[in-house]
Amino acid sequence: MDKYWTKYRVVIIITVFFVGFYLLSIQFDEWFTYTMPRHQIIQLPLMFLLGVLLAQAFHSWRVKDLGWAISGLIFIFSSIIFWMLPHSVDKAVIEPEFNKLMHVNMIISGALLVAIYRELIFEVKIFFLGMLSAKLGAAGVIMKVFNLLLCSSFDIRQQKETGNYFIFLALVIFISTIVVFFRMPSIKSRERSNFLGY
Repeated sequence: MDKYWTKYRVVIIITVFFVGFYLLSIQFDEWFTYTMPRHQIIQLPLMFLLGVLLAQAFHSWRVKDLGWAISGLIFIFSSIIFWMLPHSVDKAVIEPEFNKLMHVNMIISGALLVAIYRELIFEVKIFFLGMLSAKLGAAGVIMKVFNLLLCSSFDIRQQKETGNYFIFLALVIFISTIVVFFRMPSIKSRERSNFLGY
């Protein structure tokens, strides 16, 4: 029964993945790239989450070597930074091939993050989330404070709006990271107690 349910679950996940990819990358791509907040705050994270979803269908995807795991995190972090650069944003909006490259890159990054996090030590996970929140916060402040148009494909109002969302997202990730960090000792204590039988 478990074997059949596992296969059924994999089919469902892969189906949802392809439907999601079609909607985000083909059907509504023009709608997402029409404004900067839709493109940066909705489409990119959803593409990343599609990768996370796809990895749920393959539990054997695991990066056990710490060196490869750190390299993978650097790749993910660099990918996120790259697609936030003004020149990259403009090219992704204007050039269809570059746009699809962005989608595939975000999906790979999401799936890779899951494969890495399955075996990664807790301290490195916290460090990565902290660095991610810092980057998003810094990008948000730059977009909000400076009255200089960074992306020619959008206007200054959309840029400032996107900056506000970046700051909010950074705060959510940061607060979540702090909560998990301070809860972890109690979780480990309960696990140790259960293991010892008291």
